[in-house]
Amino acid sequence: MRITSHKANQFFSLVLKVLVVLAAVSFIWYKVTNDEAMDFDRFVDILNDYRIFSFSNIVILIILTVLNWYFEILKWQTLSSHVRENSFKAAMRESLASFTAAIFTPSRIGEYGAKCLYYTRAAWRKIIFLNFLGNTAQLFATYFFGIAGLLFLITSLDLALPIFNIILVSGLLFAPFIIYVVMKKFRIRIKGYSIQRLEESFHNVSEKIRWKTLIFASIRFLIFTHQFYFLLLEFKVDVSYPLLISAVFSTYILASIIPTMIIFDAFIKGGFAVWIFGMLQVPQIIVLTIVLTVWILNFGLPGLAGSYYVLRYKKAKHAVA
Repeated sequence: MRITSHKANQFFSLVLKVLVVLAAVSFIWYKVTNDEAMDFDRFVDILNDYRIFSFSNIVILIILTVLNWYFEILKWQTLSSHVRENSFKAAMRESLASFTAAIFTPSRIGEYGAKCLYYTRAAWRKIIFLNFLGNTAQLFATYFFGIAGLLFLITSLDLALPIFNIILVSGLLFAPFIIYVVMKKFRIRIKGYSIQRLEESFHNVSEKIRWKTLIFASIRFLIFTHQFYFLLLEFKVDVSYPLLISAVFSTYILASIIPTMIIFDAFIKGGFAVWIFGMLQVPQIIVLTIVLTVWILNFGLPGLAGSYYVLRYKKAKHAVA
């Protein structure tokens, strides 16, 4: 009876892994070939027209993608060291597999559950919090650079902003503080944690781990935003570096305020990017092509790579320190 039950569990585990991979691959393929903002054939044509995929460009873009994920894996290796010693290889497996599982879940919620599967049940609450801390560090980096970019754009372009845009920028500046106060007063929970519990868990993580996590998150942000900037240069966009990089920073912070599934990330960023770069007279087709290219490099390819680890997943049997 136990043998039958074990084989049944193995079968259902295999089916689940295959379904996750098929769903992730299908979502990625759908995004690439059915982008709502731009026809896929037109996307390929404009890349060919500007010779974006020359050998040297491909090498540079792939290096930036690898560096982006290298620091994401380092970030998780650092965070997970709060629970147990984790090799870079193990952190890579956990990061990529959980990313694949998160592709078709709102606000990357699947990432939390997928990472937990690599640890014993006793460590799950810690893993959920550490993953939340890593995502919060990434959001903090986005806010820090994004707000600086927004303020630079507003002052440099001398924009006569309507009241709605003023409220939007002010809201971005003060949103974290308002959310903190409201959550603390009304005891609202995030991932099952109250603000008091989050603060306690935060201080239980060593200061060294917290700082390294924030540094890695900031480096990641600068890498993928400069990948965007590199593509702008290749498309012969003749605008000064401060204005272009500020526009890229602004795109990312505005896109970050809308919770969505990863598969729709390019659509959200594309909408904001068209609006922001329109103020710099950058053609819409170029902006949308860059957004989709960056999405393929930093979301599509890692999602496919993570499929390998999903299929090879084995339940954690080791004890947690």
